[in-house]
Parts: sequence; structure tokens; C-alpha cells
Amino acid sequence: MSAKRLSANRAMWGQNLRQIGWIAIIHWLLWLAAIVLPMALAYSQYDPKVGNIPQWYSVYDIANGMEALCAWLVPILAAAGVVRYMHEKRLADFIHSLPIRRTELLAGQMLIGWLFLAVPLVLTALVAIGCLYGLDLPWPIGAGDVGRWLGETLVVETVIFALGVMVGVLVGQSIVHIVLTNIALFFPTGIMVLLFSNLPLWLYGFPDGYYLSGNLMDWALPLPIRYAMLTDQAMSAGEAGLLLLLSLLFFGVSIWLYERRPTEAAGQALAFSVLRPLFVYGVALCMCLTGGFYFGQVQRQWGWIIFGYVAFSLIGYAVAQMVVMKTWRVFHKWKGYIAFAAVMSVLFLTVRLDPVGYVRHVPNLSDIEKVYFGQSVMNWQNPNLMEREFEAFDQFLRTKDNIKAVRALHAQLVHDQPLLSRFGNVRPIVIGYVLKDGTRLLRRYEVPIEPYMPYFQRIMGSNEYKQQYYLLLRPSYSPIRQVTIRNVETGRLVVVLAEPKEIESFVQALKQDLWNEPVEDIIGGGSTWQGNIELLQSDGDSFTVPLSSHSTQVREWLQQRHHWEQIQKR
Repeated sequence: MSAKRLSANRAMWGQNLRQIGWIAIIHWLLWLAAIVLPMALAYSQYDPKVGNIPQWYSVYDIANGMEALCAWLVPILAAAGVVRYMHEKRLADFIHSLPIRRTELLAGQMLIGWLFLAVPLVLTALVAIGCLYGLDLPWPIGAGDVGRWLGETLVVETVIFALGVMVGVLVGQSIVHIVLTNIALFFPTGIMVLLFSNLPLWLYGFPDGYYLSGNLMDWALPLPIRYAMLTDQAMSAGEAGLLLLLSLLFFGVSIWLYERRPTEAAGQALAFSVLRPLFVYGVALCMCLTGGFYFGQVQRQWGWIIFGYVAFSLIGYAVAQMVVMKTWRVFHKWKGYIAFAAVMSVLFLTVRLDPVGYVRHVPNLSDIEKVYFGQSVMNWQNPNLMEREFEAFDQFLRTKDNIKAVRALHAQLVHDQPLLSRFGNVRPIVIGYVLKDGTRLLRRYEVPIEPYMPYFQRIMGSNEYKQQYYLLLRPSYSPIRQVTIRNVETGRLVVVLAEPKEIESFVQALKQDLWNEPVEDIIGGGSTWQGNIELLQSDGDSFTVPLSSHSTQVREWLQQRHHWEQIQKR
């Protein structure tokens, strides 16, 4: 390296320390406030007789929310500081006139920006370890926990910083840089949520919640949210290595782009002309999907849904054009929006026509091993959860009659595709199939209750469904050791049964009522609630059964023992 280039590099580092060195100081103070200060406060309030030590099982438990904010926002601020010279025309012209190659220049900026993040973290870790062992308190955490926090935090901040640098090279204004960096962090998750939330509008029965809650979303989880989850889910070596490789990729792409970035891009919203239409149409697409999703949830009418697509996409297109052109006079660009609207119309109609037959597909009866019928996709993914619920709306059904009944309901829904009223009595239905060849199929519908009540009665009125619906009708519940009945209005304890024979007799009467309970009661709103029956099991768990107007056997049992009058008292 020549003397001129070495001198110029030193000058750049000195300039950075003077102008943006405060970022490192703020970074350190924030981490001290998030981690070390709570330790000092806990020490000042410690009473050996009481033993009031905070139950922090990891460093993330100390101030999880503040820690996540530090790891999220400070790296973006550091990235904005080290590439700020690209966004101011005079400064860009001056810096690029120095005898430094662009590769060296940006590499030096990235290094000093990364040091502004790493050094405060290391200092914070050292101070925290000193507090853990110097204050002589029985802390639940140790140096190993601090080391884990240091490594994971440094990885997360490095990735966010590297992404911020890459975005900074792509844009020409500091405000746009900060906004787009935050958008880039959440974009993978956001676009997936928008796409999957709009698909049910065009593909009848598409189970958006299944995909949005499954493993498909794990890889797209925003880093700030992933960081907040580190208190329960530690970062594996593979995940850390993948994030570091991603950081290197961002740094490498940043240098490659910077060598091709025009100097006159300073002050422009986007530095590369090829990105401008991509930005405009990308914003229009996201706003289009947002509008359709909003009116699809609020109104559930096609007129309003189409209005949401058009209105929101038009607003997004206009705002994006204003940002790119730096003026509000963008109405002469209407031809670009017409082209966008035409392309989106073709895409929506293609999905609606369903050329692959997704909507119409109902498995053959002979291919079905068992069916899933419920309200939630969560138990489809985790069937063990159903065993813990007293009232299990979600069930796997295996009898031939129930498989036929569920398939018949599915076929009828596919045929009818009923339009829903915003204020109608609607029930979410999830229908899943496990086929004999091992494949699985899942659909979700919003079903008006009254027209399809015969189907509900056939399925939910079956013995198989009721036995799995009520814990008390299953053979696996623990013996009941106490029964308590309370007045539904006052909550006052009215009847307590503790004698084993009496409890057994009462439970048999209650089981008969549950076997005979109308489907309207299971769905809700079919009877008058007259009391609460609380059953305490021998293992200490308890559950509650409503005493309703259809509980005829229980009422007769209580009348024979002169308890019913007590329940009726107000």
C-alpha cells in the first residue's frame, strides 16, 4: 500500500471515530443498561434472609425486550453511519476523489462499523462476568451463559449490520436506507403472510394457517423476533454458521455492487436504475395483497375485495413513484399501473380457475385411512394436544360411518362453496385426510351452521366423536375424588360430593347426559346454562362440565337427594 493510500485510510478511520464513534458509546451504554444495571439493582435489594434473587436462567431473561431492541436497531444505525458518505453528494464526491480503491474503502468502513458493535459487546460481557462473581451472590446464571449470549448476539448483530450495508449501497438517501433495511428484515415473513392469507380468497378451502404456523415459516422468521426467542430456543452451531455465511454473502455482494455504483447516485432514492421499476411494482404488489386481505377479512364480499386490491395497489404504486421521482407529480405514469393491473388480473384469474383441480379434489373413500375433523390446524400438526383437552373439538375419526360423513360434508362444501355473511352464524371447519399410501390432505372452510346442521349432527352426534370429545367418556381419565357444583350466577358453592359411591353414581348419571347431549349444545347456544360441575381427579387435575337444561339425568339424580333446590336458590 502506498503512503498516500495509507494516509487516506488513516484519515477515513479518524473521521469515522470523530463523526460516528458515538454509536459505539451508545451501544455500550444500552447493553450496560439492559444487562449490568439490573444485576446491580438486584444486588442493592438483596436480603440474605429472604433470598430474593431474580430467577434469571439465561442472560436473555434479564431484559429480553430491551436486548432485542438493541440487537435490532443499533446495527442498522451503525450501517447507516458507515455508508452515510455515499448518500451526501459533496461528501461522496470528496471521498471518491481520495487515492483509495472502492474495495478497500468499503472494506475499511465495514470493519470499523463491525468493531463499533463487537467491542461494546465484549466489554459488556466482561463487566457482566465481573458482576456475577464479584458481587458474591447465588446467581442462577454463570460465565457460560454470558459467553453464549455474547456469541449469539454478535452473530445476530453482524447479520443485521451486513444486510444494512448492502441496502445502503443500493440506495442513495439515509432515510430510505434505514426504512428499507427494516423492511428487508421482515420482508420474507411479510410476503409469505400476505401470499398465504390471500390464497383462501381464490382457492376455496386453502388452509393458510397450516402453512403460516408450520416449519415453512421457521426459515423466514425475522432476526429480531428470532433473537427474542433465544431465551427458550438456543442457537445451534449450524444456525450460527449459516447466519455467518449469510453475513459474508451480504458483505461480498455489497463490495461487488459498490464497485459498480455510480457516484452521482447520492441523493437518489435508489442508486441503480434497474431497481426502480422493481421497487415500484414490488410496493404495488404488497399493497395490493394487503388491501385484498383486509377487505376479505372485514367484508367477505367480492365487490369489496376487488376494491381493496385496486385501491391499495394504486396508492402503493403512486407512493412508490413519488419516492423514486422525488415529486408528487407522478400521475402521468398511469400506463405502468395499467400494465401492473393487467398482469395481476391474469394471475388472479389463473389461480381462481384452478387448472390443477386443488379445490375440487376429494379423496376416494377406499383410499382414506382416517379423517380429521375440527376447528384448528394446530391439532392436525400436534395430535397429542387433543388428549389433554376436556372438550376436544378436533379429532381423528376412524369408523367407516364417520369417514363417509366427513367426506360427504367435504364434497357438499366443494359443490356449494357458500357465500358467507359478515354477521352470519359461521363455524370454522378443518377437514384432513390421512390416506392409506401415507399422503395427507388438509382443507379449511368457513361454514354457515344452519344449512349444514344435518352434516354436523351426523358427525358430532356419533358415539366415536362424543367419546373423544369428552374426557369423561374416555377410558383414560383419572378417578374422580370430589365433585363440586356451583351456582352459575353467584359462583357460590352449592353441593360437594366426596363419598366414593355417591361420586360414582353421580358420574354415571353425568355420562348418560353427555352421551345424549344434542349437537346444538356441543356447537354452542343450544341450552340454558344452570350451573358448573367441577370434577377433581385423583392426580390433582380438575375440569368443569356445564350443568345445562339438557342435563336430565343429573337433574333427576340431584332431585332424588334434595340438592336441586339448593342449586336453584339465588
